[in-house]
Amino acid sequence: MNKTGFLVLTGITAALIAGAIALRPVTDAAAPSAGARFFPALDAGAVNAVDRIRITAEGKSFTLERKAGKWVAREKGGYPATFAKVKEALVSLSQLKQFERKTSDPARYDKLDLEDPAGKGASSKRLTAFTGDKTVADVIVGKSNSKEILFGRSLVYVRLPNDKQSWLAVGDPKLAAEIGDWLDRSIFDVKTGRIGKVVQIGAGTEEVIVGKDKPADAEFTLRNKPEGREIKGERFLRYIGESLDNLTLEDVKPAGEIDFAGKAAGRAVFRTFDGLVVTATLARTGKPDDDDKYWMTFEAGVDEAALLKEKPKKGSDLKAADAVRKEAAAIKARTAGWAYKVSSTVTRFMRYTMADILKPPPKEKAGDAETPDKKEE
Repeated sequence: MNKTGFLVLTGITAALIAGAIALRPVTDAAAPSAGARFFPALDAGAVNAVDRIRITAEGKSFTLERKAGKWVAREKGGYPATFAKVKEALVSLSQLKQFERKTSDPARYDKLDLEDPAGKGASSKRLTAFTGDKTVADVIVGKSNSKEILFGRSLVYVRLPNDKQSWLAVGDPKLAAEIGDWLDRSIFDVKTGRIGKVVQIGAGTEEVIVGKDKPADAEFTLRNKPEGREIKGERFLRYIGESLDNLTLEDVKPAGEIDFAGKAAGRAVFRTFDGLVVTATLARTGKPDDDDKYWMTFEAGVDEAALLKEKPKKGSDLKAADAVRKEAAAIKARTAGWAYKVSSTVTRFMRYTMADILKPPPKEKAGDAETPDKKEE
């Protein structure tokens, strides 16, 4: 099992708190201090055994679960979640402590963002942790209290779902209300300085081919520019070359849920100077001018003939042959079977046509009109 799938608690936090208490001046002894933990049974072993959490917020719920040692989002077809965020939520949950009693009047819960999170428009969030079919922790989380800090730890308003008593508590799980904020948004990153050639084939439009002769070239050129035409500006070509630079997702779903054959919207093939080949295939699920309705899949391969024979110079974006092979394999492993929605700006760059890049053709100069012969009378 992947070791990153485990949450390991150590005595560091306890030691730091104990040390802070020991160092506090005697005059501080009467100040309020954190009380009992809300979930005392949630020790290190119990945290490591948690295999599912459910977040309820803004009237809806979603589930993150551990599969084969990795945390994934159930409602996104099992796409990887960000382990660090899951870890932070569970560790904070295990260390959540009572600090000060607050209202027990349900009519006042909304002042602390502690109303029922299943209600429409609710600002509260609920975190429920499971081990198998057993619920091991369940709490409604409200506003953070940034005005008070205890031993460097933030305070937050909470209440248990079946208890009217609300609390100001030590520790804040910092729950994101949207499932997308729990996903690992990074897809891959191909630096612009590596791109040697891009071929974009729109649905029913002519190819757009941009490229550089060598990595040091400042700008891309339009390789198939029609004779007598001018481009609007080098930046349009540069935008195409930048499309894969730090590429992140806005949404994701299993590729089988998108009709890429019936809704084909073109593709773009990126080739690097060091041998990586990435193909993005696009599908349109909305109107042609709606950039938010495009989805894409990715394929990665290696052009063996283009692999570098020598180690790249220090500071270069280019990669050695073995690194490129590993990169291609990693991209394939990460993206296979998934359809991505990325920034509408990147989607637009990948769909540039000649009409987007070129200035309008020059108007033909009107020649001297020939005067017709007068009709003989």
